Amino acid sequence: MAADWQTPLALLVVAVAAASLLMPALRRLRAGAEAKGGCASGDEGCGCTAVKKNLRVK
Repeated sequence: MAADWQTPLALLVVAVAAASLLMPALRRLRAGAEAKGGCASGDEGCGCTAVKKNLRVK
């Protein structure tokens, strides 16, 4: 059977393509979450005090 090598090669190509799409997206997602601090963090990035500070009238 000469075509036995095509299925593993196709699966490898699909796995590499999926990894090349997912890895940068996951890195950007993780970098964005770390930079913002996130909700309920020690810096309280999106808590009530942050909203009150943004809504204060000068």
